[in-house]
Amino acid sequence: MRILLLILSVFVVTFKSHTQGLFPFREGELWGYMDTLGNRVIEPVYPMAGFFTEGLAYAQIGDALGFINMSGEVTIEPAYAAATNFHNGFASVMVDEDWMVIDKNGDFTMETYFAKPMVFNNGLAKFKLEMGLRSKYGFVNIYGDTVIYPQYEFVSDFSEGLCMATLDGSTYGYIDINGEWVVEPSFSLGVLMKMNDEYDFSDKNFKGGYVAIEKEEKYGLMNRNGEIVIPCQFDFLGQFGEGLIPARKDDKYGYINLEGKWIIQPIYSSAELFQNGLAAVSTGPMFESKYGFINAKGEVVIPLEIASYFSMYESMRFWEGFVPCYIEPGVFGYLNRKGKVIWKTE
Repeated sequence: MRILLLILSVFVVTFKSHTQGLFPFREGELWGYMDTLGNRVIEPVYPMAGFFTEGLAYAQIGDALGFINMSGEVTIEPAYAAATNFHNGFASVMVDEDWMVIDKNGDFTMETYFAKPMVFNNGLAKFKLEMGLRSKYGFVNIYGDTVIYPQYEFVSDFSEGLCMATLDGSTYGYIDINGEWVVEPSFSLGVLMKMNDEYDFSDKNFKGGYVAIEKEEKYGLMNRNGEIVIPCQFDFLGQFGEGLIPARKDDKYGYINLEGKWIIQPIYSSAELFQNGLAAVSTGPMFESKYGFINAKGEVVIPLEIASYFSMYESMRFWEGFVPCYIEPGVFGYLNRKGKVIWKTE
């Protein structure tokens, strides 16, 4: 069986789950796992290894992918050409050239095959039904039953019980897990961006009870009740985190609070949400940007010298004390919260 090394679809949900305690490192051509102090915990014996999420990680064993636990024990036998990380108790695995869903026992939860990996949030995963020259999105549960009939031009994943949905591909609102409109479609969908052959709507997911919304090319903030907390007046708003929201003014990013007041002035080329007291920011033109981290006071904690993100699918952030990133061009590694290199590729 041909292993699909580093295929992008595997990484769609690699970074959406909370990582745990052990991180992959490479020695020669093989991967093992170390803890946040850099101590080797699982020896490098795997040609391919994913991140731990929910206590399990996919790893290449022989000619196929299976799953191991944090003691290095095989819990799901290797039988798959590709796999995603576990998320909310389920993972997608490639069977022949299609995807199926398994639980943590390695049992298939449904008999249905899908063209793409399934990501479950609030017990539901979106799927696309081809309808002649067009296609519509709906949602299935973990057993493969259609819970929300495919009728939407686009949808996001569910977050905090709600999901962005649009019927006409132009204006969007939010539905609940029953497919009922909680916030009627009234917001501009804006410019669409594709990732891995799918449009990316992660910026329209709720975070901490809030989500950025867009009207007439201006951004504001809305809560889960559909109430506008910050009027649409900014050039862009990112995701809410720890009381602050990344905001853009005149092509520069800073941070505002829930009152819409600037707490960190817009001086950066990009800005990510705050998590665990730190947020990634960058300076410099696109493709030449350098990244670092600031605290909630706007003080630089890690100098803006990091080359780039590890994955286009995930913001640069810390996971249990590590930030995976390209420390230098072509050099992947981990930094701790003081900016010290814990490990990097040679």
